[in-house]
Amino acid sequence: MKKNFIDVKDDFVATINRQKKLTAIILAVIVLFIISLFIVVPKVQANIRASEINSLVNQDKLTKKANFLNAKTADKEISEKTAMTVLFSVPSGKTYGEIIDVLKSSKQMKEFNHSIYIYPIVYDAQKIENNYKIKKDDVTIVFFENGKEKNRVLIDESLDIKTMLIPSLNQLPLPSVEKNIQPPASSTSTEATTDTTQTIEEEQSTGEEEQPVEQTVDQSVEADSVAQ
Repeated sequence: MKKNFIDVKDDFVATINRQKKLTAIILAVIVLFIISLFIVVPKVQANIRASEINSLVNQDKLTKKANFLNAKTADKEISEKTAMTVLFSVPSGKTYGEIIDVLKSSKQMKEFNHSIYIYPIVYDAQKIENNYKIKKDDVTIVFFENGKEKNRVLIDESLDIKTMLIPSLNQLPLPSVEKNIQPPASSTSTEATTDTTQTIEEEQSTGEEEQPVEQTVDQSVEADSVAQ
């Protein structure tokens, strides 16, 4: 009977050990599943979003100077490129459509002197608005140098997009226009000196013309006194 008790005890201990191993295996599987959710799911979502954006923008029709940014790598490209012109917009609306028509036209894009990338705002709109200080409902074109904004232009319905879009884009890499409107200091000082010189000469000539009149009056007074 003692032997049977020992056998039962051993069987019980073995059962508990098997259950512990099984529990440990189940816990390990659950942990690996949770970790895979955090790693795999975001990648899958990013791929799905990228494919959806590609289907929306239909990028194959654009000219070589215009390209759509990949939603997964857009921010990295902007931060790493030396110079980059980026159009931020929801891929819909009248203004957006007119701009796309220009970017599809090989004839109009011949006058474009660099390249442009389109950042379609479809997902994470709030994050994009905060990062680049834009509004998703506006069409904003920003010129970046080494990841930092240098210039921007807001495109709306008041702009004749067919004729003025390309000139506006060509001016984006240029310095701010305000710096070029002010006349150079040398020209200003030269003009002031010229005006001063002319004023002095006019005063001198006026003084010379008045002197003979005074002399003539003095001479007539002396003649009258002599005659008396």
